[in-house]
Amino acid sequence: MINKGNVRGVILAGGSGTRFWPISRTKRPKQFLSISQDNESLISATARRLVPLLGQESIWVVTNIEHKPLVEEHVPYARIIAEPVGRNTAASIGLAALHLRCENPQMVMVSLPADQAVKDEEALRRTLQAAIDAATETGQLVTVGIPPTSPHTGYGYIKQGKPGVGRTFQVNRFYEKPNFERAKRYVEAGDFLWNSGMFAWKVETILKAIQEFMPQLHEGLMRIDAVLNTAREEAVVAEVFAGLESISIDFGVLEHARNCAVIAAEPFGWSDVGSWDAWAEHFTTDENGNLLRGDTVVVDSRNCVVHSEKSLTAVIGADNLVIIDAGDALLVCPRGKVQDVRAVVEELKRRNRRDLM
Repeated sequence: MINKGNVRGVILAGGSGTRFWPISRTKRPKQFLSISQDNESLISATARRLVPLLGQESIWVVTNIEHKPLVEEHVPYARIIAEPVGRNTAASIGLAALHLRCENPQMVMVSLPADQAVKDEEALRRTLQAAIDAATETGQLVTVGIPPTSPHTGYGYIKQGKPGVGRTFQVNRFYEKPNFERAKRYVEAGDFLWNSGMFAWKVETILKAIQEFMPQLHEGLMRIDAVLNTAREEAVVAEVFAGLESISIDFGVLEHARNCAVIAAEPFGWSDVGSWDAWAEHFTTDENGNLLRGDTVVVDSRNCVVHSEKSLTAVIGADNLVIIDAGDALLVCPRGKVQDVRAVVEELKRRNRRDLM
């Protein structure tokens, strides 16, 4: 069992949620949106699920300085680490590890994205407890793998190796998001898991791995460590982050490390809510499979996702469309193309349409 005093939950809330444009914007990204009938935000739900396992006092959130007020609103009990600029998960995790090490050099970190959905919360907590126990006992970098239910092309995959301690397996290899045919082979092989982005490790273990595989990041973190909790901290963090490469912990460390283990999650109904299509799965549809939110009228249409923020949106004779009206911007795309919504944000950036980003 976990000693709660030696474990902290770190929620990574720096993402921009570009695949949820036009509702998700720079000033209020995906993690602050709701997919539940009671309007609980994704980040609020993520933190709440951790509380029975670790306690409110053990919840930390890493976010962009711009979103600190939103985190304070949605997770008022969390301790917040505010980054001056987003540099992806390797930098966020490294910075969090420094703060946790100040509390206790033997601290174990369990790290989760802020924007995932879970149906069976008790099963999630049992899985996280098993991952934390494995990280504590073995000193390995432990990741939570999700048994795949389909050849999904929007997730990374992990190939299991030899059995390890408890429910863990050694990681044979990490694979990036595959095409459909390759994903189908992975699922049929039976020894692949989806990469959930949930991890458990001792803070010293992850900092040593960063030192080995990301020396530039480690050098910057040591500069921050020297001024942590002093008047100079904010300025040094800003200077260091300005020069850091933007890279995930998966690319920067886990794909190279030799001490990685994976634990297969219990079936807790996991989703990374990575698109409007996935978002729609969490709401009730009408008799024709349409998901309707806001002021909408739908006639002779099937399997559509229609969301209207401010005005009436009417749809006639449509099949398998996503229609999202944010008031100042409208998205229309086939449900099979929802993973490409981020391309709109890239085009807006190219056109310098900051008002719509």
